[in-house]
Amino acid sequence: MLEIFRCPIDKRALIQKEDTLICSCCHLRFSQVDVEGKRNVYDFRCFNQVNKVQIEFNVPQSLLDLDSETIKRFGFATKVDFKCLSREEIRKKFGTKLQKEILYYIEKTYFKVSSDARILDLGCGTGGNKNYLNSIGFKNVISVDYWSVGADYLVDVHRLPFDNSSFDLILTTATLEHFYNPFIAFAEMSRVLKSGGVLVASGSFWESWHGQSCFHFTPNGLFVLCQSANLILEDLWSGWGFIPSISSHAFGLERWKFVTYKFQDVFDFLLKLLKGNDAVLRHRLRTSGSFGIYCIKP
Repeated sequence: MLEIFRCPIDKRALIQKEDTLICSCCHLRFSQVDVEGKRNVYDFRCFNQVNKVQIEFNVPQSLLDLDSETIKRFGFATKVDFKCLSREEIRKKFGTKLQKEILYYIEKTYFKVSSDARILDLGCGTGGNKNYLNSIGFKNVISVDYWSVGADYLVDVHRLPFDNSSFDLILTTATLEHFYNPFIAFAEMSRVLKSGGVLVASGSFWESWHGQSCFHFTPNGLFVLCQSANLILEDLWSGWGFIPSISSHAFGLERWKFVTYKFQDVFDFLLKLLKGNDAVLRHRLRTSGSFGIYCIKP
């Protein structure tokens, strides 16, 4: 897949000389590093390298109207009748956390572009997402991370080492809050997506600070990011409700998450009885612990 790789700084082609990749323009060298005992991983993070990025956006930004028809179409994959493995089954079998909504849009993409689609597994962790993607037939999956044993390559999402229009699908789960400049990150993900390509992503909203998390996103924040990167936000859903989120991160009850999910279901059911489906959706959009998004590049 060397033909799609580019220098992260100036986006020029790379030349391979033995075990090193060299930029054909600026002559930066990219060597293989040892990641916790896993060898032969090229490092494209470009430490101590500075490059300028220009971002254009309009003021004021258009925002979501909670009573609009646009909002009412959100949560589509949550409501659709789609048989799939449960979250716990996915975790046990593949070592990753993939919700029903993510599984739905992965399968939809599979039928759209076939098994030959090129996929970027961004923020891959230990490699569970790739294991799942391979299991359903995707053959061309590139796993990248800032630092992880599951990575095929080490990268920084803010300057991806790939050519324009390289991927049919970018899958990045539980990562958005770790982007230190989300506008640049979304612009880069959009740049490397093909026209008609898909971004399936998720990130925190009402969740405690963890690891190297920088930004936690509201639906409006995600909407603005997609607009800025020329991505159409087709669907947005609640990753987990406020009850399991607060219970886990404020009261340390993470081991009881399966119980707090049930409490969330009861709360949503009662709210539905009292005020209807739209009230449940609006409450979820205001209070969920995390959100997932499905976007298409025009």
